[in-house]
Amino acid sequence: MLLRHASADVQGFNQENDHEKPLDNQGKIDSKNLSEWLKNNFVDMDLIISSDAIRAVQTSEIVFTPLGISFEKNSSFYLCNYEEIFSTIKRLDEEINNVVIIGHEPSISDAMRALAGSVRPDLEKIFFASYQPCTMSFIYFNKNTWKKLKEKEGTLEGYITPQTIDMKNEKN
Repeated sequence: MLLRHASADVQGFNQENDHEKPLDNQGKIDSKNLSEWLKNNFVDMDLIISSDAIRAVQTSEIVFTPLGISFEKNSSFYLCNYEEIFSTIKRLDEEINNVVIIGHEPSISDAMRALAGSVRPDLEKIFFASYQPCTMSFIYFNKNTWKKLKEKEGTLEGYITPQTIDMKNEKN
């Protein structure tokens, strides 16, 4: 699973202190809603790896701490390219079945496109769309080992945005 951090406060921040940007109020709300959605849909997660940027860490804390899942920080996910995410996935222990990577644009959407060679038909339109804050993609791999993973071997099976979570909550 690939998660872009939730929306961040841009006021008073520039390139030099970008790493320190905290979540804004909407980002906190979206993160809490995603946490509730993951809980209600019984999403199984073995390992959470987050960028160490403040906004990614705050997203991880709000989404995963209420689920009783800890996360580790990876400083290389800040301003990385998709190859860094891909190589991290290839180094996963074999007992890990479900991993969540929390990062930034454009590396998160680039990683999704590099990992998924096929897309569930109803998700084809979003495959090349911009990856909004607090959006999570679900990519399935028919593999027994991470080490042998190659690009385009996954299938994009799910894609959840703050707006689709809101629509699902309105129906309930």
